[in-house]
Amino acid sequence: MRLVLYFALLGATAAWLGILGLKAAASPSERERVLLAAVFGALALAAIGVVYHRLRVIRARWTETEQYLARIEAQSAKYRALLEGAADMLLLLDGQSLEVLEDNANARAVLGLQSTSARADPLQFVAADDLPRLRATLEQAQRFPGPPSTALDVRLLTPKGSALIVDVSVAGIDLKPQVLLLLSLRDRTAQKDIERQLRIHERLSSLGLLTAGVAHEINNPLEGIGNYLSLLEREGLTPEQRARYLAAVHHGFDRIREIAKELLRFARPRRDESVADVAQVVQGALTLVRLSEKLKPLTIELDGMEAGLVALADPGQLEQVLVNLLMNAGQAAQPAGKIHVQVGRVPGSKAGAPEIEIVVTDDGPGIPAQALEHLFDPFFSASGGTGLGLAISYSLASAMGGTIQASNLPVRGARFVLRIPAQLPTP
Repeated sequence: MRLVLYFALLGATAAWLGILGLKAAASPSERERVLLAAVFGALALAAIGVVYHRLRVIRARWTETEQYLARIEAQSAKYRALLEGAADMLLLLDGQSLEVLEDNANARAVLGLQSTSARADPLQFVAADDLPRLRATLEQAQRFPGPPSTALDVRLLTPKGSALIVDVSVAGIDLKPQVLLLLSLRDRTAQKDIERQLRIHERLSSLGLLTAGVAHEINNPLEGIGNYLSLLEREGLTPEQRARYLAAVHHGFDRIREIAKELLRFARPRRDESVADVAQVVQGALTLVRLSEKLKPLTIELDGMEAGLVALADPGQLEQVLVNLLMNAGQAAQPAGKIHVQVGRVPGSKAGAPEIEIVVTDDGPGIPAQALEHLFDPFFSASGGTGLGLAISYSLASAMGGTIQASNLPVRGARFVLRIPAQLPTP
């Protein structure tokens, strides 16, 4: 706009000066000289104006370029600082040669990537067993740039001789026609070591609890056996007394044998490919528990039983789990109380894999809050029992590919939910 005004003013000035010169000129030759002087003067001024304007434009563009470059340098410095300060080891690789193009301070410190020879092959630190898996992850990221692919628990052997366990996340960056690979290596060695130590402590703690429970459960019948053997050593026992004491000794040994059998069943639950008719198993379990003196006064309601429910489970093991759950509910129920059993098919956690859900509820006081997390631990009992029933049930359900969950009802009573895989219907 300024240039337009400049030329307009220049043209008006040249015309005005030309008119004045023509009026003052005395001859035609003088008029021609005045006109030429006016034209050349206007052209000279126009050229000066154009040059001045272009110099101003160049200066403005140069200032803009400097400011733009300064912003780029600031952004580059910011991203470089982020890259350098990242806790993970970051490597930017060429998608074809896998040569390291960029790295951060943590990667250089751990992997020793300062030298040119080390940069040529960043995979030289990967353990041989994990290298094929990592190469497959790199190839996938190169073929499908975008969301990162992850390889877990990759072992690295550093130049310092230490071994690391890292999680590697690989993202493909499509800079056509080139594809770059961004590797993020997160060191999980310390975390893995802590997890290993925790597992050892948990196993030792469980072993200690199991040993204490076994000692407690076996000690009672052993004390009884010892007492009755002392009585059998007395003189003058009648045949009836001797027979009674021997029967008590046999009962103690049978009790120890039963505890050992339950422990073996808990430790090595069998899993096979058999199937169970759920209706038949549930009815069999109900028939067994109704023979118990404890459960005779109780009302047991069965609801929701569908025809043709088949579970991928051993019938005997499934019946044992149900008997344990029903007996547990019977011990917790009110005198002349109620146990409710509901059976049905529900969607499973995996698509196309339905499950059979068996829910056993009682009207007892519920499960104490402090007992909920230990309910399925071996030898833990809130009712004074052996503490093996629910532990064995949990182990058997897991062996069948199922789950058991316990919770309290909103008002009163407890709720146990058993889920086991269902056989898919034949098409």
